Amino acid sequence: MDNPFSKTIVFNPDMTLKERYERCIYIIGKYRSELPYLRRKLSTIDKQNKKAYEEMLYWRKKYEEEKGKNKKLDREVEKLKKEIDRLTKTNSRYQVALFDHGNFKNPTEDNKKNKGGQSGHPDTNRESVEDFQLFERKRIFAKRCGRCNRPLKRANATKQKILLDIIINPQIIKMILESERQWCKTCKVEVSAKDSRTLPFTEYGINTFMMVMILRFKCYSSLSNIAAVIAVSHGLVLSKSEVSNLLAKAKIYLSSHYQRLITAVRKGEVMYNDETGWLVRGQSAWMWIMASEEATVYKAAESRGKGIMEEIYENSNSYSMHDGLASYLKSIPQGKHLYCWAHFLRFCFEESVMEKKTSQAVSIRDKLVSIYRLKKQHPDYLVKKLEFILTAKLDEILQVRSENGSIKAIQERLRVQKDGLVRALLYTPDGTNNLSERELRPIVINKKISYGSDSFSGMETTAILGSTMQTLSKKDEPLISRLKQYIQEGVQEKHHQYAHKTYYDSS
Repeated sequence: MDNPFSKTIVFNPDMTLKERYERCIYIIGKYRSELPYLRRKLSTIDKQNKKAYEEMLYWRKKYEEEKGKNKKLDREVEKLKKEIDRLTKTNSRYQVALFDHGNFKNPTEDNKKNKGGQSGHPDTNRESVEDFQLFERKRIFAKRCGRCNRPLKRANATKQKILLDIIINPQIIKMILESERQWCKTCKVEVSAKDSRTLPFTEYGINTFMMVMILRFKCYSSLSNIAAVIAVSHGLVLSKSEVSNLLAKAKIYLSSHYQRLITAVRKGEVMYNDETGWLVRGQSAWMWIMASEEATVYKAAESRGKGIMEEIYENSNSYSMHDGLASYLKSIPQGKHLYCWAHFLRFCFEESVMEKKTSQAVSIRDKLVSIYRLKKQHPDYLVKKLEFILTAKLDEILQVRSENGSIKAIQERLRVQKDGLVRALLYTPDGTNNLSERELRPIVINKKISYGSDSFSGMETTAILGSTMQTLSKKDEPLISRLKQYIQEGVQEKHHQYAHKTYYDSS
C-alpha cells in the first residue's frame, strides 16, 4: 500500500484560501490527536517484534543444536553399522568360510585325507629312524615269584621291551679352579687359562646357562618354574632374580651371533615379516619378526611405525612377504613387496560371506581360490608361463563391471596388490606369510606366560635369545653342542683370555 502521508492534500478548486487554511489546520490537528495512539501501538509492536526476534534466535539455536546432534548420531549410526557389518562378516567367516574352505582349497576338490602319514609332513615313526642294534642289551630275570615267593628256574625264552629314559642327577659340580698367571713374551700380556665350562663374571657354568635358555624358550617356562626344575632335577638352587641375570648375561654373549642372523636373513631371497603385540611393564610395545627358511630374528620395538621396518630391512635386496600393513608399504622399495594370499583370500571371504552362493561376488571369490591353487596344480609350469597366466586371470577379474559393494571392495584390494600377489606365488613355496606366523607362535606363548617384560632391555633379551633358540630349532643339528659353541664364541670375542686352549695339571 502507498503511504498516505506521501500524498499531496488535494483541495476543491472552489475553496477559498481561508477554507484551504482551515482544512490544513483540521488535518494537522487530526494527525496530532492520533499521534500518541500510533506511538503506543508502534512501541507495542516494537516490543512484540523484539520478543519474536529473540524467540526466533532461541529456536534457531535449538535447531542448530539438534541438527548437530542428528549429524553426530548419523555418524555414530554409520559407524555402528560398519562395526556390525564387520563383526557379522568376521563371525560368519569363522563359522562358514574357514571351515568350508579350510586352507582355501578349491571348492570342487576332494578334501578327504588318506590314512597314515601325510605328504610333506616329517616322519615321526621312531622305528624308521632308530638303529636298535646300537642299543645296550640287558637280560633280566626273577629268582622268586612275587605272588607266592616260590623259587623260579631260568628260561631260554625271552620277551623284548624298549626302554627310553633320562638320568636324573640332583648333584652339582662344586670346584675351585686355580688358573696360573702365565706370561706371553710375544704378546707381552699375562695369560690366564679358563675352563671351557666357565663364563666371565659369574660362578655359574655354561651348562646352567644353556638349561635356563632351553627351559625358557623351548619349554616356555616362567622364571619360578625354571628355578624349580633346576633345583629338583640338578640340585642347583636359583632364585628368580638369578635366573633373570643368567638370561641377561647370555644376551651379551649371543649379541654378535644375533647380528649374524640378521645379516643372513637380509641376504636371503625372501624375508618374511610380521609383528605381534608385547608388554613392557603393562605398556604397549611390539615384537617384529624377520625370518627365512634358515633363520628367524625377533626385533624388539616400541611401535609399528615405518621407521622400525626401515631399520629391519635396511639395505637388503630381499623380497618382503607381509600382510599389507602400511608400515611395510612405506619402507620397502617398489617391486619388492610380496602380499600374503591367505590374508587376501580371507578378506575376500569376509566381503562375500553375506552374499548368496549363486551371486557374482561368490563366483569371483571362488575364482581367486582357483587362481591361488594354480601353482600347486601345475608344478610343471615354468616361471614365465605361470606369471603370464596368473596376471591374465587377475586382470580378467579386475575388468568385471559391477555396482556390488563386495565386488568393488575385492577389486580395489586386488588392484593395489596384484603384482605382489603374483610375485608371492612365483618366489615362495605357498604364496603365504605362514612361515612368519609359525615362527611368531613361540614368542606369543612366551608373552602369555611371562606377561611381557619388566623393561625394554628385558624385551631385547627375549628377542636375542628367542632368535637364537628358534633358529637352532630349524636346523637338523644337536641343539646343545651348537648353543654351547655360539656362547663360547661370543665369550671369546669379548674376553680374549677365554680363547686359550686349557690343560689340567695332573699333579
